Amino acid sequence: MTSDFPTPAAPDGGAESAAVLDGNAAAGEFSGILASDPTDVSVRCGSCGVAQAFGQLQAYMGGPGTVLRCRECAAMVARVARTPRGTWLDISGSSSWLFSPTPGLA
Repeated sequence: MTSDFPTPAAPDGGAESAAVLDGNAAAGEFSGILASDPTDVSVRCGSCGVAQAFGQLQAYMGGPGTVLRCRECAAMVARVARTPRGTWLDISGSSSWLFSPTPGLA
């Protein structure tokens, strides 16, 4: 199976990586897909198991997509890319996303 999803940014600062930012920088890109404010989400890394706020993830932006990496082990947790075929969302590097309840809807 082939994919036109871009290669994730390299955590070692190689030629493929952009400047690393915190996850808050990627909130806008993810909120358009999740229909929710991702800064209220707790994400558990599928590699090391650490739970962290979305804003604590390392965001690599400016490439062909946005890549979020775990702040502890640098594993890819999530990525999003917009292509002519549509928007790709890959959260396979995380084991869970906990969305806080919306006030009044609980």
